[in-house]
This record gives sequence, C-alpha cells and structure tokens, in this order.
Amino acid sequence: MSRIQKYTFSTLLAFIFGLVISFSALAAAGGGSTVAVGYAGQSVDSITFEDVTVDAQYAPGGGYGNSEYSCAALVMKFYKAVYGFDVWNLSSSGSTPICSNGESFSRTDTPRVGDIVRFQDRTHWALVKEVEGSTVTLIGQNWGYYSGGGYVAAVDRTVEVGDGQVSFFTYSAYGETAAKIAEAEAQAQAAEDITWEQARENAFPDEEKISIESEDNLKLVALNKEIENVLNHSFM
Repeated sequence: MSRIQKYTFSTLLAFIFGLVISFSALAAAGGGSTVAVGYAGQSVDSITFEDVTVDAQYAPGGGYGNSEYSCAALVMKFYKAVYGFDVWNLSSSGSTPICSNGESFSRTDTPRVGDIVRFQDRTHWALVKEVEGSTVTLIGQNWGYYSGGGYVAAVDRTVEVGDGQVSFFTYSAYGETAAKIAEAEAQAQAAEDITWEQARENAFPDEEKISIESEDNLKLVALNKEIENVLNHSFM
C-alpha cells in the first residue's frame, strides 16, 4: 500500500470513527430536532448563563479530535467565556473535568444549567442547557449525521436524571462567574477609595451632619451607631 493510500485509508477510518461517535451519542439521548449544516462555523444552538451567551458551532462533516467544532471544544469555550478559566481532562469516558483556577468539578445527581455532561460508554461531552423536572436538555457540538443528502446537527436532545449512560459534573464555585467576581472587586475598591466626607454624606441624615466636623467625630458617631462598614472600608 502506497503512502497516499495509507493516508487516505487512515483519514477514512477517522471519519467513520467520528460518525460512530456521533450516532452513538445520539442513540443515548432522545427528542430534539435537526438543523442543516451548510458551512464551517455555523451556529446551530446556544446557551445563555449569567448574561453570557455561547454558541454551539458546526462544520459540514462534523469536528473531531482537537477541532474547534469538537464536543470538548464547546465545554472549554463555555467555561472560558463565563468563568474565565480553562478546562481540560475531557479525554475519556471515565475522566473527571479539571479546571485551571484551583477549584474542582464533582459528580452530581442534581444537574443545573451549565453543568458538564459525560457519556459513559464513549468519549463524548456536552453541557446542560435546561432542566425541567427529571428531564435534562443538552447542548453539544459534533452531534451530527448525514440525512437527506446533507449533514445535519441534532439539537435539544434530552436525557433523564438517573440515566446510567451519562454523568453530570458541577463546578464547585457554581455561579461565581468572572463578571460577578469583577463586580465584587470593583465595589470593594470603590469602598476603600471613599473619602470620609463621602462616607458622612452616605451614612448620616442631614440634621446630624452639622455636628460631625471632623474625621474623629465621624468615627465616634459611626461607632456608636455600629456602622461597621464605614469604619472597615474608610478608616481602617
């Protein structure tokens, strides 16, 4: 067999293997609909969490391996956009996702929007898009197959909580998104930067401001009134 023939054969095997993964993943989930895929980078579905929207993108023929259209790529893109960290170890049907910020993922029986979904009997990953009762709607990439002469993406597939074919993983700091962390840091900095005059304006009614003529008096009145946030953020 020539080098060209070997390359062609290997490429064909990889393509067939990818289709097997797609069909197997589809078989493990029910419901949903299909969207025709006509070009690379086509957005066929999306997930919104904490005002951040991430699209599931496809290319005709799917996206296997390390492609930006692979199943793992969507999971990594979501957590980078929403939480600001990298996810890896999406490598096998027995692996647990790992995050780069020192936090962790753990198995859960009560999935929430954004949780990671691992298929047990194949290397395939997805995200929880919606939860209604025990029914979980998934969003994924590379959930496709050929139908009617063209490549189609399967969207809004569902699984049931307790289905032994899938496992759910939740982030230990769920909800502590990059935007929330940045807002909290900005508020803390603003509190540190406030002047005692501004603190007086914010903390006391007009009739009391006349008697507060110095920072020392403000501290004394604030202490008497147990306004700890004024002392903590302005004068300590």
